[in-house]
Amino acid sequence: MRFLENFVLDTPYLFLKKIPYAWFFAVIFATWAPLVAGMLVLLVALGLLFMALQQHFWEAKIHREFQKEGTAYRVQPRMPLRLQVRNVALVLAGSLVLAFLLGGRLNMTGLQWFLMASGLMFLYRDALIFGATAVYLVTPRGIGVRYTPGHVDYRLFCRYTEINYVTRVGAGDKLPTHTSVLSPMRGQKEGILLTAKLMDGFSSELGQVLLTPDDPEAFLAQIPATLLQEMGHGREVK
Repeated sequence: MRFLENFVLDTPYLFLKKIPYAWFFAVIFATWAPLVAGMLVLLVALGLLFMALQQHFWEAKIHREFQKEGTAYRVQPRMPLRLQVRNVALVLAGSLVLAFLLGGRLNMTGLQWFLMASGLMFLYRDALIFGATAVYLVTPRGIGVRYTPGHVDYRLFCRYTEINYVTRVGAGDKLPTHTSVLSPMRGQKEGILLTAKLMDGFSSELGQVLLTPDDPEAFLAQIPATLLQEMGHGREVK
């Protein structure tokens, strides 16, 4: 089981995000080579399974490391459902228009054009439609974050010994210059700021980190009190 876990976790997420391209050819081959199309659909399903397993195995690994010290507190904020429904409706409407305009061309039916357009959007641009995947695990020794905004995934573990302080950031507060917002939605400016002891942040790529849990108070309740810092409306967080 550990071999499978390591194999899945070591598979580059960027590679997995290329597999949905097989859907493009599956739709093309559907009418004259259904067996090939079926094999390509299975390949897409395998890629999606690997993506789900990566999330499962990452969480299992974090939980396993701290199982003797206590259960990790899990948070997975999501894009509001109304926005997801709106985005799905836009994708379906756009695919219908494309199917109407291109139906019959390149020996492809309108249904094929619809399935190709909508399928590629849902498979390849899922983070834009449904929001990026962001999972936070608060453990006895630190905070684990897995963030997949598109074609790459970030796996971050901020140990409490590496954190300078944790503060709640609200409207009007200014974030540090190099702050990465690890949230399902872009443009978020409110949440929980993790400030690293190092000037460069937790990594040269991410810097300081802003998390956006649905229940900030419950999230902060899991953090050691010695790391908490009160917020001040309108101040700049340094």
